[in-house]
Amino acid sequence: MHRPKLGSQLLLFFLASVTAPLFVLASPSWLAAQKTALNLDGTQVDPFLAASGKPVVLIFVRTDCPISNRYAPLIQRISAEYGAKVALWLVYPSRTATAEKIRQHEHDFGYKLPALRDPQHVLASQAQVQVTPEAAVFDANHHLLYHGRIDDLYQDFGRARPAATTHELVDAIQAALSGKTAPPSTPGVGCFIADAE
Repeated sequence: MHRPKLGSQLLLFFLASVTAPLFVLASPSWLAAQKTALNLDGTQVDPFLAASGKPVVLIFVRTDCPISNRYAPLIQRISAEYGAKVALWLVYPSRTATAEKIRQHEHDFGYKLPALRDPQHVLASQAQVQVTPEAAVFDANHHLLYHGRIDDLYQDFGRARPAATTHELVDAIQAALSGKTAPPSTPGVGCFIADAE
């Protein structure tokens, strides 16, 4: 059986030990896995750490999604009712939504909730959401209890009921606060969260 010479082994070890750190140092920032979302000022934020032991509610919206925008009044009512009991965030998963666009969107729709940018879809992946608007409710231990639609107002894109008959997000928040079972996760109807924009 042929064995590599000791000199060859040493050369390979030397090359590996020298080039590996250089690769890490030279790697662009997008290669490092983003573990947090971004505040509108560009600083990284982990909504789970910021929650200080409360359940976490993430509501995914887009500035350009008409169904998301139609939910703005309801999202604000939910925030007013539960904002002191849960950590509730608006999350913008669009790669193209700048902080300025988001600030304008919040102003136009009267949002008072804290907003996060999620251009790398870190939170969208954790929340297992597919479209906007969708919500995710995590318990105080960061376990995902519910993900999906806010309610059943929309049956399909462009087909809405006169009023919602189920209220999955509110039910899931109440379950997170009481320790009861959350409703089953139900896909939302809205604008797809694209991997590449």
